Amino acid sequence: MIRLKNISCFVLLLISISLVNACKNDEEPVNPFDSIDHSSTTTTPENPDPNSIAGLYKNIFSVKCNNPGCHDGTFEPDFRTIESSYSTLVYQPVNKLTLDSARFFNYRTIPNNVADSWLIERLTTSTTEYMPSNGIRLSASDIDHVKNWINAGCPDMNGVVAVKPNLPPNVTGFAAFDLNWNQLDTNRLNGNPINPFLVAAGSAMQIAFITTDTADGTSATDPSQFTVKEIHFSLDKDDFSNSSVLVASTYLSPYSAWLAILPSVNWPAGTIVYFRIYVNDGHHSNNTEFPRFDSPDYYKTYFSFYVQ
Repeated sequence: MIRLKNISCFVLLLISISLVNACKNDEEPVNPFDSIDHSSTTTTPENPDPNSIAGLYKNIFSVKCNNPGCHDGTFEPDFRTIESSYSTLVYQPVNKLTLDSARFFNYRTIPNNVADSWLIERLTTSTTEYMPSNGIRLSASDIDHVKNWINAGCPDMNGVVAVKPNLPPNVTGFAAFDLNWNQLDTNRLNGNPINPFLVAAGSAMQIAFITTDTADGTSATDPSQFTVKEIHFSLDKDDFSNSSVLVASTYLSPYSAWLAILPSVNWPAGTIVYFRIYVNDGHHSNNTEFPRFDSPDYYKTYFSFYVQ
C-alpha cells in the first residue's frame, strides 16, 4: 500500500510538472488587429475634392459648424460625420420663414436647386440668421464649394447623384378668417407679429392651411388627394395628446390650401389656444405635423390664438 501511494504521488507530480511546462511553452497567439490604429474616426480622404460632400465635411461642416451645442448631434443638420451631414441635408424637409417674411423654404438642400435650398439662404443671408453663428462668416470660396456640390446634384460619398425620394408632404403656412373673409391672423396680441392672433369668444372662424408635396417643383401627390388634413387644438403648446380635432373639408385649388371651419370658439376669454396642422399624402405611416414638438417656440405661438 505504501508503494502504491508513493507511485501515485510520483505520477501526480509528473503530471503537474508537465502542465506547468505546457503553460510556459504555449505562447499567446498574435492578434492580427493589434497593428490597426483605432484612433482615427473619419473616413475622409486626405485631400478630398472641396466640391464634394467629403470636402465640405472636412473643410467646413466638421471644423466650422460641428461645435459644442451647435450641429454636434444636439439638433439637425448633424455635422458629426460625413454620413450624418449628407442624410440630414439632402431633401430633408424644413419649414423655414426668412426674418423678413419674404420667403418660405421647405428643404435644407435640393439637388440642382441652389435658390430653394435653405442651407444656401443660411450661408448668404445678410440678416442675423447666417451660419455659422459664431460671428465668422464663410468665405466666398467656401460658399461656392457648397453651391457647386448642390448644382452637381448633391452626390454622396460614392459620387452617386441624389434621387428624389417620396417625401412626406409639407405645411407651408396658414391664414385665419371670420365668416365674412376678414383676415384674423394679422391682428396679434400686443401687436407682436409672432404672438397669438385675436379671436372673439363664441365667434366662428375659418382656417386655411397651405400644403405641398414637392421638392423641386414636381408634385408627387396632388394636395387635394391627401388622406389626412386636420387641425388639432390644445391649451398646452407642447402636449397634443388630448387635443380636439377639426377636419378640413374644402380644398381651395387656386391656393393649394385646405379650409377648415370652426363653428364657434368655445374656449373661455383669456385663453391661449395652440394648434397644429396634420397632413398625409397616403404614402407614409406617420402624418406630417407642424409645428412639431421640437419646433422653435415662435412657431408654436405664431400657430395660436388668444380668445377675447
